[in-house]
Amino acid sequence: MIILASLAWWMSKSEFTLREVSYSDDAVDVELIEPIPSSVVQPAPPPEPRTTLGPDGEVLRPQAWVKQPVPNFPELALRRGVEQGVVVLRCETLVTGEFGACEVVSETPQGAGFGEAALAATRQARVTPYSIDGFDTDGSIQFTVRFRAASEP
Repeated sequence: MIILASLAWWMSKSEFTLREVSYSDDAVDVELIEPIPSSVVQPAPPPEPRTTLGPDGEVLRPQAWVKQPVPNFPELALRRGVEQGVVVLRCETLVTGEFGACEVVSETPQGAGFGEAALAATRQARVTPYSIDGFDTDGSIQFTVRFRAASEP
């Protein structure tokens, strides 16, 4: 017990200081680049879609692309030597601009993975919502996705 008390007294009277260490790395040369102003980076808003009149005189505004689907060329098609394909999709469009359920209406050539690639690309695609008399609502859209293999440089 005396040893513990002596140790506590000694620690309370002692001064502890940290040794200061400086580091320098002259091997790295960094160039700071001015950031691009945000006004340049921001894409232009999509053009306002054309409105039409419905059968009862209501103003209808169809969906318009905000971000089109950008599919990856399917590996299966590349392995089979297929250089191009066409897929027609029909999708629900939600008020949020996202796609709901989508289905492949047609796929040419079949079995090369083009349908799956087109469906996967719709997860990132966005549209303006369908509108009736200024009220956004869910709708549906049918569109074509064309695939072409990248040419060798």
